Amino acid sequence: MTSLVVAGIVAAFASGGLNALVLGSFLTSSSNERDSQVMKSITRVQDVALVSLHIEGVARHESNGEILGVAVPASEKTTLIQYKFDAKLGIDGSRVKIERTGTEAYRVTIPKFIGIGFDDPVFEDPLESNEVLSWLTPSAVQTQMINNILSDENKQKYITQNEEALKEQAQVFYSGIFAGVDPEIDVAFEFAK
Repeated sequence: MTSLVVAGIVAAFASGGLNALVLGSFLTSSSNERDSQVMKSITRVQDVALVSLHIEGVARHESNGEILGVAVPASEKTTLIQYKFDAKLGIDGSRVKIERTGTEAYRVTIPKFIGIGFDDPVFEDPLESNEVLSWLTPSAVQTQMINNILSDENKQKYITQNEEALKEQAQVFYSGIFAGVDPEIDVAFEFAK
């Protein structure tokens, strides 16, 4: 009787080991990361920050496990990252054109608005919600989620949403410079499309 129980345990172990080997051949993962930097030059910039936006949010990444290209039920994995930062929007000051249009009149041509950068970024540790078979699903790559949050597409979205405030602040900024020289100067503004 004892030998029968031992044989059953060995068979179950061998069967489980064999199942792990079979599943392992379908599921693969590899990872490699490297960073190498050389500073080749320093470029002087004349970026002018016109607006600073304080942004807080939660990024969500959902994924499913797949075997041979077929989604596995109950393998969903959801990753949440809470974040906050200040987004600086403005212009490249070196592209601003100032033209005299009269004895006491100037036209200031403002270039397209740009995303200058992000200040004080804070990204909380990710939270993960897992289904029963979520071990089949690779974890979200936190750096990729952060790069998506700080992407050029999001900078452009912030510019579009705040275009009127940017125009208004550009007018205040350059009008103040002219008023400091001569308060009687008439300043007209033109904005790049």
